[in-house]
Parts: sequence; C-alpha cells; structure tokens
Amino acid sequence: MNTFQTVFEQQKRHFASGVTRTYQWRVEQLDRMARLVGENETALQQAIAKDFKTASQEQVFETLACLGEVEFQKSQLKDWMAPIEAPVPKALAATGHRGVIYRDPYGVALIIGPFNGPLLLLLRPAITALAAGNCCVLKLSEKLNSTSALLLDLVPKYFKPEAVVAVTGHREEITELLKLPFDFIFFTGSTSTGKVIARAAAENLTPVLLELGGQNPALVDETANIPDAAKKIVWGKMAWAGNGARRPVMPMCTSQ
Repeated sequence: MNTFQTVFEQQKRHFASGVTRTYQWRVEQLDRMARLVGENETALQQAIAKDFKTASQEQVFETLACLGEVEFQKSQLKDWMAPIEAPVPKALAATGHRGVIYRDPYGVALIIGPFNGPLLLLLRPAITALAAGNCCVLKLSEKLNSTSALLLDLVPKYFKPEAVVAVTGHREEITELLKLPFDFIFFTGSTSTGKVIARAAAENLTPVLLELGGQNPALVDETANIPDAAKKIVWGKMAWAGNGARRPVMPMCTSQ
C-alpha cells in the first residue's frame, strides 16, 4: 500500500461527508491555523532563522503574513460562499430560466511547500484551501530540518488528521505521494520539478497551480495614484527582500 494511502482516504471520507462545505467548519480551521501560528510565533521564527542562519527578527514577515491572511479570508468568506447570479441567453430567460454560479471545493488538496518560503508559501495556500472547504496534505521541505520538525509537531496538535496533515520525505516519498489521485495540487518551486508534478497530476487529471518563475510584474496605467502605487510596489519588492535567493545551511555530504 502507498505510504500515504491511509491519510489520503481518511481525508476523502471526511470531505465526502459534506461537513467541510459548511461555514462553521471553514472558520474553525482558519481559527486553528491562526492559533498554530500566533501561539508559536516566536518558535516558528527561531526555527526558520536556525535553518537559514539569520536573525529571528528577519522572519517576522513569514508569520505576520499568515496571520493577516487568516483575518482577510475570514472577513470575505461569507461573500465568497454566496451563490452568484449568472447571465443566461435571452431565449432561456424568457422561459423563466436563471443562471447561478456555486463555488464548490475541490476535495483533498496537496500543498508542496518550498524551502525558501517555509510558512508564506506553505501555510498561506493552506489557508486559502481551507477557506474554500478543502482538506489539506502539507508536504514540508526536507531541506529545512528545524522548521519542518516543528511543523510536524505542531500540525497534529492544532488540526484533526482528517482536515490537515503534515508529511515530509525525499524523492521516494514525494513520488509515492504524487501517485495518489488528489483533487488539487499547489506547488511553488523550480520549473524542472514543476514539470514532474504536472506529469504526475495529468495521470489523474488533477488540476494544478504551479508558481515557478518568481517574476512579479507590476502594471501602472494612467488611472493610478502614482505615489500610492510607488509605495506599494516598493513594499512588495522589499518586504521579503532576498528570500528568493536564500538557501538553508546544509551539512556537507561525503557520498550521494
């Protein structure tokens, strides 16, 4: 049996029960995430700093961004869950037909976190997935010993395994993980690895969201408030300055 089969099937059953579609379940998961980050903010910053040999104060953005995302998602959730009227052809409208768009969750989402965004690019996608009514499997980076060890300890304390579970592993484990028919896969990382994930997802027709380039263009047109736009662009450029190039400190290896 696939190493991760039991966890995956547990989450599939939980999603099939319909409970994750409720507003109450979604808010509860968001609150759990806020407590995980907020109650362990210092420990998380210190773990990331240990992996990257930096000052823990430099990691404040990682935790604050996650907490801010939870609050934003909660503030918008009821509006996002509400059905939306959709236009229909006049011929159908004349016969009393109407169009409605319902935003349904996918099911069980696999979120593969990169090494250079231990929380920002792992927990923020998870926050969005939970707000949308999905269960989550979080694949932690194997390159971040301290951060991944801490998250492996914290996630089971704050979440039920049928809702959110954290796993780790190397190439062999990720290969087994990708064999499972997830309902959605989110990945941030290199283009080469992104191609591997896309190929694996195609076997099960799983939709994917791949963030591979790290390029963030900003378009400023004639309607913009230039001072405001300039301030926001500079903030976006500098808030996480250097993170894309940072590397965890890895021990020297004498053999492959």
